[in-house]
Amino acid sequence: MRATILLLAFSLLSVQALGQDQLSRKDTAAILFSNRISFSTDGQPVLSIRIMEDQKNIQFSSKTGLLVHPSGPGGPSVTLPGKRRWKATLSNSEPAKLAWRIVLGQGKTGDFAALKGIRDLWKKRGFKTTRVEMGTLFSFQGAILDTRETLVCTETMYTSRATALKEAGLLKQTYNADFPIQELLDSRPEGQITVRSLDGEATFTANNALWFQPLGQDGLTVHDVEHARGFPWHGRQTRRYGGTFYVAADKQGRLAIANVLPAEKLLNGLVPAEIFPDSPLDALKAQAVTARGELLSKIGHRHLADPFVTCADQHCQVYKGLKAERARVSKAVAKTRGQVMFNEHGELADARYSSTCGGHTEDGFEAWPGVTSPSLKGRWDNSDNRAAHSRVSDDQVLHFLDHPPDSYCGRSPKAKRTFRWSKKIPARKLSKMVNEKHKVGSVTSIEVQHRGASGRANKILIQGDKGRATVHGELTIRRLFGSLKSSLFVLEKEMDSAGQAKSWLFRGGGFGHGVGMCQIGATEMAKERMSFKDILRFYYTNINIKRIY
Repeated sequence: MRATILLLAFSLLSVQALGQDQLSRKDTAAILFSNRISFSTDGQPVLSIRIMEDQKNIQFSSKTGLLVHPSGPGGPSVTLPGKRRWKATLSNSEPAKLAWRIVLGQGKTGDFAALKGIRDLWKKRGFKTTRVEMGTLFSFQGAILDTRETLVCTETMYTSRATALKEAGLLKQTYNADFPIQELLDSRPEGQITVRSLDGEATFTANNALWFQPLGQDGLTVHDVEHARGFPWHGRQTRRYGGTFYVAADKQGRLAIANVLPAEKLLNGLVPAEIFPDSPLDALKAQAVTARGELLSKIGHRHLADPFVTCADQHCQVYKGLKAERARVSKAVAKTRGQVMFNEHGELADARYSSTCGGHTEDGFEAWPGVTSPSLKGRWDNSDNRAAHSRVSDDQVLHFLDHPPDSYCGRSPKAKRTFRWSKKIPARKLSKMVNEKHKVGSVTSIEVQHRGASGRANKILIQGDKGRATVHGELTIRRLFGSLKSSLFVLEKEMDSAGQAKSWLFRGGGFGHGVGMCQIGATEMAKERMSFKDILRFYYTNINIKRIY
């Protein structure tokens, strides 16, 4: 058997050399950095989802063997049967060259008048601009989905993120507005990928990317999958996945592994990772529809410098593969096959969601300043369902936290630790947290300067004995203080006998950004026999639900 495998390996090298020579004019990895997607024979979009990136090496195994495509999809393939564990490494690598532009304004790609107005305004201000198109345009059986958006950016490209942020800050001082920066890919990463079996019997090499798939129905086991980087529950876990795969050089000049599979199969391993699998069926259906919409709406809007369309962590949506699948969840996915939400303008609705709203959902633009979706309006999480129109004060938030009104998520025993919560941080530790990002010295005061409709803080002023800092963004604020459950909080400062700060007590509500569907609230609604369509119409303003494939 060993001789046979070695012969296959040597044969592969000659096939590969031919393939690489033929494809030298069109790098097979180039398509990985495109926002184009393909479709399965039954009309489903086929997506690439990053399992893991920024790795020195990646190990995976298959119980029944591997089918390798050394020259890329559709090219020659080599079959190696048998149970083996494989190790992928990268050599002679070069990271991607990245660039950043400052976003001066944005609009729908087809809204020529609005985009021209933005360009003309900045031309009068003495700026040369360029356009960057985001999103994609595709058709499903006659339904046109256009997620394209055009960014009007500075013509100047910055090779340093810090420099771009600094220049954006200067613009803010001049024009009293926030100017985000957009990361762009200037040149793709490179490197030689080598995949070896740990028994030493087979070796494959390829430039920049190598495609393969497991034989049989058991899928591929990826060992020590790193997940939740940047979160307190960060760790590694061995996971199993179906579909096809590739390892590729990523923008850091290290290794990434991605899973390629149809959207509905992907949702089978995603939905149970995002909501309690034992939730009522209509809550699972509602989650399936929102997750499907999120998958499609983010194509071409995220990971523009990465060799994959979406990722398997909280940044996109959590996906855990075959082991996470549950029959009742897969049933909910199948019952809502191809169904997504459209907003009042006939566009694919922004379907963001979070775990526990705490009694009131948040406006989309408050969590993400560039998000102006008409479907994401903050409202009470109860039968009143009124949309909020005014901002709230610290005193109102305090009363809301201490005397919460009846709400769907508040009724759930699953929200016992998230509906209302507290976190005490010693003063010295808090000052250390803050000074890792902002050199203000010992923190003396923290003032919430702006709250959204739900009471979530998205702008705070921190005063220290050596300076002050203004912090924007609900997620940035949560992470600054050690990953708070949400930015819906009030602060109490405990003093010592010498009159110095001893500790800071955060008293808060909710888990997550609070925008869109409240998952715990949806679960309670389903218990009260509300249909998944009613749940979605409750949490998203003026939406229609349609099947597109």
